Amino acid sequence: MNARMTTLALIVMLLMTGISAAGSAPVTQAATQYLQVAVTNNYPGDVPQYTLTFSATTTIRKGDRLTLTFDAEVARARNGDLPSSDIQVDTTFLTSNPEWSGNTLELRSPIDLVAGTEHVVVIMAGALIQNPWTPGHYQITLEHPASKTTLTSGYYGITAVTRLVPVSLEKVVEHFQMTGVRIRIKTGRNGALTGHDPIGYDLLGAPLYPTQEDSITIRLSEGLSRLWATAGTVKVDPLTSSYPLVRTVPCITTIQSSTVYGTSGSGIDLRQLVLNLPHNIAASMELDVYLVFNTAQSLSSLSDTEYVKVYSSKETALVMVPPPATESGSGTQSETSADTTSPTVSWTSKANALLPRLVTLDIAVTEENLDEAWFSGGTGSFIHTRLSTGDNTIMIINRTGIHGTIVASDKAGNTTTVSVDIPAPSGS
Repeated sequence: MNARMTTLALIVMLLMTGISAAGSAPVTQAATQYLQVAVTNNYPGDVPQYTLTFSATTTIRKGDRLTLTFDAEVARARNGDLPSSDIQVDTTFLTSNPEWSGNTLELRSPIDLVAGTEHVVVIMAGALIQNPWTPGHYQITLEHPASKTTLTSGYYGITAVTRLVPVSLEKVVEHFQMTGVRIRIKTGRNGALTGHDPIGYDLLGAPLYPTQEDSITIRLSEGLSRLWATAGTVKVDPLTSSYPLVRTVPCITTIQSSTVYGTSGSGIDLRQLVLNLPHNIAASMELDVYLVFNTAQSLSSLSDTEYVKVYSSKETALVMVPPPATESGSGTQSETSADTTSPTVSWTSKANALLPRLVTLDIAVTEENLDEAWFSGGTGSFIHTRLSTGDNTIMIINRTGIHGTIVASDKAGNTTTVSVDIPAPSGS
């Protein structure tokens, strides 16, 4: 059987079985037409930088008109045309201003774009092209009227999922008569938390409280777990002028639960604290959480590599708050410094021109200390494919839509979860 027949047999087998074809090495694609899109910020309504990577079977000449059509929900944050300095084609700026109308951008290529080779168009954030306000997955088309060529991109995702932002972890002695550590975090855009503030009063003037309140979960490192097991309390301080009394003395908060979530290499039980909140916490607000111990001598036993991991009931991604960096002249930073950066995951998809149900899913995972990553095809799917750092290519049969998940975790425990939603082919 020759190579062409073997390839055809593989595609037929995929269409019949619906099983993905994936390997540890990326699949090499034959020279063909494609368009892929990546954005630097995928939060609804934000203004990102767009990077469009494409290849066409027809050479695009210098001065040829190219038309980019965004989804109907994409708009500009400002009226009028874009300056030519906001767009590059293969690192070359446009020589004339592009035109924006509705959701369509027209530009003239500043250079020849050779057929069959990869080219990159960068639309900078200064162009003020906004993400859709509705979370979902969107496409862009690129049209070259001179050759009557139209390329449709794979999907890029817009999501409202946010996470807590780690700020700092410091030892504190005699601060508000406390000895312990101060954990400073910041809620994300969707991270507003409902605490134990009254929402009204009954007929007798008694305060009414929310039926459901939010919480913050803190996982302690080995040294902090050891001190907490001896004696520890918690106080919370929202950093805002809305609570003047709180700024004077941090509020004692109740602990919903104190459990063991794991064991260190030294056999020490690692503690997890779930905290109730004494006050409401707004979105994008910094707050301090104090772990308070008995005496200042307690801190002398702590190394400079202690850390905590936190998440909230609104922002469930676990993030690590690192220890303070060692000051210059006071020694070297430990090689075991906490890793606070979660893996970066992005994906694009492309339907086969001849077989629309055959989808190529390209997944990029960026993480130097990757522990494990995988793609799961979702409910009713048998696809569960391990991923590696770098580019991963998977071929999937799209019968009724693909609704899967990419999960990537590094060795420090930081985890990124990304949804993959690809609609069913039209007419299916």
